[in-house]
Amino acid sequence: MSKRMRPVWWTVSAVMAVGVVGVLGAVWAFGPRIGIWLVPPSPERYGQDIVRMLDSGLYAHGAEWATARQEALDALTSVHSFDEADAALADAVRVAGGHHSRIIPASGSSSDPDGGPALPTVTVDGGIATAVVPEFTGDPAAGQRYADTLAEGLVDADVCGVIVDLRGNGGGDMGPMLAGLAPLLPDGDVSSFVIRDQVTTVRLTDGTVSGGGTTTSTAAGATTLDVPVAVLTDDGTGSSGEQAAIAFHGLDRARSFGLPTAGYASVNQTMTLYSGSTLALAVGETEDRTGARFGDAPIAPDQPSQDPVADATAWLTGQC
Repeated sequence: MSKRMRPVWWTVSAVMAVGVVGVLGAVWAFGPRIGIWLVPPSPERYGQDIVRMLDSGLYAHGAEWATARQEALDALTSVHSFDEADAALADAVRVAGGHHSRIIPASGSSSDPDGGPALPTVTVDGGIATAVVPEFTGDPAAGQRYADTLAEGLVDADVCGVIVDLRGNGGGDMGPMLAGLAPLLPDGDVSSFVIRDQVTTVRLTDGTVSGGGTTTSTAAGATTLDVPVAVLTDDGTGSSGEQAAIAFHGLDRARSFGLPTAGYASVNQTMTLYSGSTLALAVGETEDRTGARFGDAPIAPDQPSQDPVADATAWLTGQC
């Protein structure tokens, strides 16, 4: 090889080396966000990775976050296990994401003792259907059963009004919930998730819900029922239960009754941690079809009521 060519090969090698170092640096810094680690982290490094994830939290700005962040980093210097790191970060997680955010231990999930999630029910009394919509967490097959049971029950009911009972619905996967309620909702934008300058739209099209939770379709959901809807909420209505309630906001023939919700309508992002735990972090807010936004504050019903079934029934009877 001539001396003249050596600088060229050296330049190419240097560029390649810089490129490799850059890629490795990016993986080192951002890989934990998507479950990639170049080497097993120490408990302290594990915690530092989580702190960087917390920087994207809904409330991760200002003096309070700066203080909580530094206190978390200081506490991580003396941890000896991943569990200790999780515990040391508890306060920082709440500051960054609010009360909808937490670190869920790997052992935190358990199988349903009854063998599966509860299914919705639809009953009819005096020309009014009552759809009890429970929380849902399960696989896609279970989600399909949930959605079909609800949508088919609504379409098969020959009624002039519907009560959607979301009391005690603590959340889970909103896709099957909204697909099941599709006969009561118009096609189009249902709501939106606003995460900083990004907006993701939850949309309903011919019984298919996309953009929120698991994309779910129901054949019965393509049938629209032109009936008034009374939505019942209480302080047990949270997270995806609140998303289901928000889906009826702004509709002319819908009204909510009961008590304020739990206040978990902020948008959560989940990230799997090296320990097997999961970080659930609120990163945005929900916007309804009227433009109103909801996060960690309870959502008040249109008509506060201590007897929402009776009040909703009276309202629907007047509408019918």
